[in-house]
Amino acid sequence: MYCALMLLTTVIFSVSAFICAEHQVNTTTVKGEATILFCESDLNNETLTLTWTKDNHTLQPSPRIRIQGQLLWLLNTTLSDGGLYVCLSTNSTFSMESRTLLDVKDGLCPYFENIKLILEEDNFTISCNDEVIPVLGQIMEVQWWKDCKSTGKQGIDFNLYNVSMSDEGNYTCKVIFRYEDINYTASYPFQVTVIKKEPVKKPRVLQPRNKTLHVKPGEELKLECTVFIGIGEETKEETNIYWMINDNFIEAYPELKESLIIETRENVSVFGHSTLSISKVLPEFFGVPFQCTVLNPSGGDMGLVWLSQDDNTIHSWLIIVSLLISVTVVGAVLLIVFKIDLILAYRLHCGKNKTPQEERPYNAYVLYLQCKCPGSSSAEDLALRILPKMLEQQHHLKLFIQGRDTETEVGVTNISDVLSQSKVVVLILPGNDGEENLIPLNQGQNRLEESQLAGLFSDITSSGVPLLLVKVGKMLIIL
Repeated sequence: MYCALMLLTTVIFSVSAFICAEHQVNTTTVKGEATILFCESDLNNETLTLTWTKDNHTLQPSPRIRIQGQLLWLLNTTLSDGGLYVCLSTNSTFSMESRTLLDVKDGLCPYFENIKLILEEDNFTISCNDEVIPVLGQIMEVQWWKDCKSTGKQGIDFNLYNVSMSDEGNYTCKVIFRYEDINYTASYPFQVTVIKKEPVKKPRVLQPRNKTLHVKPGEELKLECTVFIGIGEETKEETNIYWMINDNFIEAYPELKESLIIETRENVSVFGHSTLSISKVLPEFFGVPFQCTVLNPSGGDMGLVWLSQDDNTIHSWLIIVSLLISVTVVGAVLLIVFKIDLILAYRLHCGKNKTPQEERPYNAYVLYLQCKCPGSSSAEDLALRILPKMLEQQHHLKLFIQGRDTETEVGVTNISDVLSQSKVVVLILPGNDGEENLIPLNQGQNRLEESQLAGLFSDITSSGVPLLLVKVGKMLIIL
């Protein structure tokens, strides 16, 4: 019996010595960088022996393969390094396998493996110390990349302050180290996922914000205040809504009383409606703020109402001033629109040395100066088209237009004849100063000599006929 028990114990012990605990991880690395594989083992390190194989082939240290403790280094990784790596750790009692399926890709950054969850608006630090990337030799530089683009930041730690959704992405720590006079790069990726923080809906006074009311002393008045309290029924119990006057509580005034109604709408939003009843507006209520205040743990807000004394005298003066301004504007518009008609009417009825109507058959003698310069065509258009249409066709006035009526009118041989039969002289100038001007005094004559120009103005002056000078774009009146 004793021998059988000993045999059974020996068999159980022998079987347990060869129990193999297995687990496998998948990892991705980048061609050309250094790759670090870790042999996970729970066995006692004092008597531990490690054996690395790749695709069932035992690996031996070489210039490109380094084995230190539980770490396997692949320096300057190539695409052919991809495959299944198995680390067998053995002591005198147990054996354990650690499997790593390595995928080698072209590119700058490895695929992320470590996911970091960060709450929006929090501060967070990503660390790239020797526990994350143990290196051979001396560390030369630590770079940080985001979404495979350099951030320009260096150092073991990468800090994110007041994290926002834009901080979300794939971060890569690149450690550049020097080993046996050669620089190598090892990378470790982190995926940063930002958890959106639900916004805290603070209470807010919807109306009034900053309102002024015109009232009379002694009046009865009600001030209304609408407030958004928050989301959820629990906000009712935590919220205070009250009125103040000039930062003082209203209990000091018996004329002031407030009432409050709370309502919850379909989307569980809670609103409050507060009414401040003023039985009598006192003089001290003018010019000071009435403050509708809402306050709960999420925040507070305030809306203001100001009372201004209603003054009918001021209103009356404002109305009078407004009417005067309106009349002035209308008069200016009428003057601009009908200025030619008004000026001609004034000249016809108020001109100097007026002669009886029957002795002056022409209402106006129109001359226009011609020149080979800008504006001459406009002057001609005004004399031959616009004035006849406006004054002859619309107002039935009779014009003598130099150059148009010289050959057709009977009894007209020179300027003096026309002047003696005209009530006003209209001289149209082109809108360009400094150019030589021409007046067609009669057919075949184009240029007006200086002596003739002086004679023209002398005849107009001696005739006593009012002269109206019109310059294209301007108007000048000479009595």
